Amino acid sequence: MTGSLQIKNGKYYAVLNFKSSDNKRKQKWINTNLTIGGNKRKAETVLHKLLAKYEGFSNIQSDILFCDYILKWLEYSKNHLENTTFEGYKNSVENHIYPYFLSKKIKLCDIDARQISEYYRYKISQGLSSSTIRRHHANIRKCLQDAMIDDIIPTNPADKVRLPKTVKYAAKFYDTSQIKALLDCAVGTDIEPIVILSVCYGLRRSEVLGLKWSAIDFVENKIQIDYTITRINTQCEKPRTKNLSSNRTLPLIPYAKNYLKHLKDIQSANAKLFGNCYTPNDFVCKKIDGKPFRTDEVSHKFSRLLKKNGLPHIRLHDLRHSCASMLIAEGVDIKVIQEWLGHSSIATTGNIYGHLQFKQKVSTGNVIENLLRS
Repeated sequence: MTGSLQIKNGKYYAVLNFKSSDNKRKQKWINTNLTIGGNKRKAETVLHKLLAKYEGFSNIQSDILFCDYILKWLEYSKNHLENTTFEGYKNSVENHIYPYFLSKKIKLCDIDARQISEYYRYKISQGLSSSTIRRHHANIRKCLQDAMIDDIIPTNPADKVRLPKTVKYAAKFYDTSQIKALLDCAVGTDIEPIVILSVCYGLRRSEVLGLKWSAIDFVENKIQIDYTITRINTQCEKPRTKNLSSNRTLPLIPYAKNYLKHLKDIQSANAKLFGNCYTPNDFVCKKIDGKPFRTDEVSHKFSRLLKKNGLPHIRLHDLRHSCASMLIAEGVDIKVIQEWLGHSSIATTGNIYGHLQFKQKVSTGNVIENLLRS
């Protein structure tokens, strides 16, 4: 495939030259939306991106199979997405969307809302959740949107698809007695620090795994939450948190401080014991040989810990909810809880935990009652 810039009506057009499936030479004109005044370099950049995007297609017209187009779109998207976002796209496309549509042999020009809906119904019958279907839809819609912008298809059929309703997850949490029982059961296990930090600070899994010793100040009694580890297909480290509000400094409470000092001594002893077999790093939560935990591994270990000790099943993330519920039960202001958990807005905190504030509402009602009766 070759390409060039042409001027039409005062704008730069990227002209792509290719051969169709019947071996005939064809051209496709794509409007860069750049005027000719001082935009030549930008137009050349657009042209190069388009050539890279469609490289490998024998035909960028209507006889491309949708499955082939979305694979090429995925490859093109890699340079424009964060690693974690791309890994999510890749998992959806390569393991689900591509195999299904490959078996259907549907052309890009022929795909419609009915066929997309049939894919979603099939995946739901295979056990995928409505939230997962919505993620697949985001990939399909974005892919087709790009095809429409590039004038390969006239409209985006994904816009006409009715998505399945998501079932809102009802947060589960332990009460104080269950939390204490959990802490007792976790003593001596390799996920004990994960449990303690999740309970004390309501950390997300990515935050607790990303916590580093350099973020803990034993002199000023502060702990900085500013690093995360996430995983979809590959482990990804991020020198930042989920959002700006999630980057927070919290007080190092005595319960956590005493344990962390003890943990640091244990890890120093482990490093000497394992010698060259020890994996040196700055992470607080890691295996006995220093290797970092995989995110899914931690969740499995937590589930096994609960099952072994006869505790009610909750997710590791539900320790975050448990932390919030304990604070609410003690009358801590919802704004303070928002900052403690690192929610982006107080509305998020209120939506998740507002129903737990009924005890405080009863107290407020009693105040009004006493005022009226006095």
